[in-house]
Amino acid sequence: IQMAVALAHIRHVSCDLYPGIPVIFCGDFNSTPSTGMYHFVINGSIPEDHEDWASNGEEERCNMSLAHFFKLKSACGEPAYTNYVGGFHGCLDYIFIDLNALEVEQVIPLPSHEEVTTHQALPSVSHPSDHIALVCDLKWK
Repeated sequence: IQMAVALAHIRHVSCDLYPGIPVIFCGDFNSTPSTGMYHFVINGSIPEDHEDWASNGEEERCNMSLAHFFKLKSACGEPAYTNYVGGFHGCLDYIFIDLNALEVEQVIPLPSHEEVTTHQALPSVSHPSDHIALVCDLKWK
């Protein structure tokens, strides 16, 4: 639901206030590629029967279908992980780009698994955050 609200605001900015500007939406979204949030962003919709609506249990089920009109893609794909801490590792961070206006020229490689796990987990002496930075070069279509 938070992503739907964010994308509605981005639509207002990119359509009403500054028509035609391309969208780059990036950050730590606390959701892996298997979640409804990612499905919603990449596919443009999420059905009311998606399993994530019951993620807090049946008594808190929130069935609704959501849609947005953007064509978005994860510019850096779906790395095995962007967060590596004790007890969890997974891809939580994304650079979502507007496929109508932008394309990926190159993605800067992530550190090797050996580099990340040298000190057990993140953050560490060599990586001061528990998230790995995503970096890519984009170009206009």
